[in-house]
Amino acid sequence: MKKFLIACLIVVSFATSSFASNNATISSKAMAHLEANYSAAKNVSWTVSDNFEKASFTVGNEKVDVYYNEDGNLLGSTKTMAFDKLPKSALEILTTEYTFPDYELTDCIEYTDVDNNKNYFVSFDINSERVVLSVSTGGSVAQM
Repeated sequence: MKKFLIACLIVVSFATSSFASNNATISSKAMAHLEANYSAAKNVSWTVSDNFEKASFTVGNEKVDVYYNEDGNLLGSTKTMAFDKLPKSALEILTTEYTFPDYELTDCIEYTDVDNNKNYFVSFDINSERVVLSVSTGGSVAQM
C-alpha cells in the first residue's frame, strides 16, 4: 500500500503543475535530511501539498526530486534517467507497443524508496493525453 501511495504521488507530479504555496512551511526534519544527504544540491525549490513535501534540485547534470511526508520523514526520491538505461526486456516492450511518433516520450525517471528499492516510471503523450507506465527492475511493464 505504501508503494502504491508513493507511485500515486509520482503520477500526480507528472500530471500536474507545481502547486506550491508561498506561505507553506517546510519541516525542519526534511530540510535537515536534504542538507545532510544532498550537500551538492543546487537550485533547490520546495513544493508543499497536504500530503507531502517535495524538494526539487540538480546535482551535477541530474534533476532530482526528494519526497517527504508531512512530518518530514523521507518517502523516496526520483531522478531523471536516459530511456535506453531501462531494463532490456522493458525496452523491447516499450519500443514495440508505444511507438514514436504516436507516443511521444515525456519523462523517464528512476524512483528509489526509503528502503533503497528501485522502480522506474515512463510517461508518453498521445493525442493530448498522458500514459504513465511503471517498469520494474526485472523489466515488467504495467500501466498506472
